[in-house]
Amino acid sequence: MADKRSRGQIPKDSAESATASLWSASSLQLDDLLEELRARAGSARESQVRMASLLDAVVAVSSDLDLADVLHRIVVSACELVDATYGALGVLGPSGEELIEFVTHGLSDEERAAIGPLPRGHGLLGLIITSPQPQRVSDIGQHTKSYGFPANHPPMTSFLGAPVRIRDEVFGNLYLTDKRQAKEFSQDDEAILVALAAAAGVAIENARLYDRTRGQQLWSEVAGRATQGLLAGEAHDVVLSEVAHRVVELTEATSCFVALTRGTDLMVVASTHAGPEVGTSVGDLALRAAMLAQARSLHVDTAGTIGTRSTVPLVLGEAPLGLIVVDWEAEQRLSHLPELSAFAERLTVSLVAASAQTERARAELYEDRDRIARDMHDHVIQRLFATGMSLQSAARLSNENVRPRLERAVDDLDAAIKDIRHTIFALHRPPGARELASEITAVCRDASVTLGFPPELRLSGRTNDLPEQLEADVLAVLREGLSNVARHAGATTVEVAVEINSRVAVTVADDGHGLDPKRERSSGLDNLARRAESRGGTLLLETREPSGTLLVWSVPLRVDRES
Repeated sequence: MADKRSRGQIPKDSAESATASLWSASSLQLDDLLEELRARAGSARESQVRMASLLDAVVAVSSDLDLADVLHRIVVSACELVDATYGALGVLGPSGEELIEFVTHGLSDEERAAIGPLPRGHGLLGLIITSPQPQRVSDIGQHTKSYGFPANHPPMTSFLGAPVRIRDEVFGNLYLTDKRQAKEFSQDDEAILVALAAAAGVAIENARLYDRTRGQQLWSEVAGRATQGLLAGEAHDVVLSEVAHRVVELTEATSCFVALTRGTDLMVVASTHAGPEVGTSVGDLALRAAMLAQARSLHVDTAGTIGTRSTVPLVLGEAPLGLIVVDWEAEQRLSHLPELSAFAERLTVSLVAASAQTERARAELYEDRDRIARDMHDHVIQRLFATGMSLQSAARLSNENVRPRLERAVDDLDAAIKDIRHTIFALHRPPGARELASEITAVCRDASVTLGFPPELRLSGRTNDLPEQLEADVLAVLREGLSNVARHAGATTVEVAVEINSRVAVTVADDGHGLDPKRERSSGLDNLARRAESRGGTLLLETREPSGTLLVWSVPLRVDRES
């Protein structure tokens, strides 16, 4: 036995002890391996769940084309993916150096209002603006770029941010704070947010393309409506008033007004409620002409960060026709400038075409008036004069009973000749006369082009007693009333009456279809109602019997005798 031990055989007790030790070590390694496999499986399941959540988030932010809804969904999805308490998407302005819009999640409307003005991009928020890379911070207050929080702002600790790019352009930044189930955001959270930001850029670009296409359609509708109205003979102030209101709607502006050249001045012809009063001057044309000729497309005056004014000229060749002025409260609305400039070019062409059409119609009308005047002078008056001479000769040869009658007939012919001469003189009166009666006649005469027949006009009272601004209201009422008849009534006759006594009453009555209850009242009629109410008067619009429409605009007459 000793020889066997000496030849290397292991004792039985020692072998059993070694085997037990090896089995114990293998068991421990297997447990670790199983634990590691379980951890990896759990991590894989968690990754799978997060990947599914990311895909759901991508689908969610891509399922809408309204830009405001898309931005809100991006913020909500980001908070849900990385388990953040608060989230925000800051939109960069045209300069790319400051935030002009801040879409938040996790704060109530009351909390947002209590915080005050939204951030502009200072401190840690500005770090991602100047260096558009993902940023992950465990404690905001300890970071060297921390700018502090305003009063009433909720406390925040952990932070995660990433830029949102549209191709090579940085649209804005995603900001997330206060992870719920951990002290800080992880590297996986950062990777998830970067992936969502990439998908968000695509969704935002699609929404912006949709907004641009839809905006172009709306701008085209406004331009088409303005062109149709101007070429149909509607008054410029009525058409441009509707234009000003639609520009405010489409650009989300606070006010808009349109000014056209009047001699050497630029006069406001249409304005929204927050703009200057219609009829006021906005500057000498000579001072504005250089700016209009140089600008060609647009001119922008930016007053700090509290508001922006855009002056868009109406220019044809070298001739400035006027301008459109739009005011905003925030700089981000400048994105509407390209569409506004293109619209101004179309409106300029429409104004010129309408003016040319009016001039052609006026020229034809004056040619007809000249022809009528010549015919009346060369034929009617001469024949009446010859008839009178014959009657005078006959009177000398007649008896005493017939002679008085013939002499009265001659006197009547002389009176008729004088009336005809007055009529001929009125036909040759220049169109620039400032008498209200002649302007009323001119409005009715111009309306005959679109009506297809001349309106019947009746004037009563002293038109010279009206203040100039009230004269403008009377003419605006006539233009709008006759324009509505031409566009909607299908009438064969129109009666116009202007009565001036203690009140000024303008009546336009037609025999057309009558009021359509399904058709909304036009902005032009609303404008006339406001004109009447501002003077303590009324606007009546009702159906006539058996057919037709009656419009009565009536205001009290307050004449300043000292003026």
